Amino acid sequence: MITLLYTGVWPFAKFIGFLLFLIIATMGFWCLMFLVSILPYWLTYGIAENKGKINADVEPDSVRRKTLAEQEGVEVVFKK
Repeated sequence: MITLLYTGVWPFAKFIGFLLFLIIATMGFWCLMFLVSILPYWLTYGIAENKGKINADVEPDSVRRKTLAEQEGVEVVFKK
């Protein structure tokens, strides 16, 4: 009796296992594609930017966040 119930469930368990395999294989494929294509580009772009080859014409003061006293239209009443 137990073997009949077990064999009746077996095709469903195989199907669930196959779906799990497909999900894991898809996730692995996309992870490999990310590592092969996007990650090296990101690393080389970051290295070039740190060496000053990218954004060399941008002034650091224009990008830097200004303090409250340096902002336009702000009057500092008390300063330590």
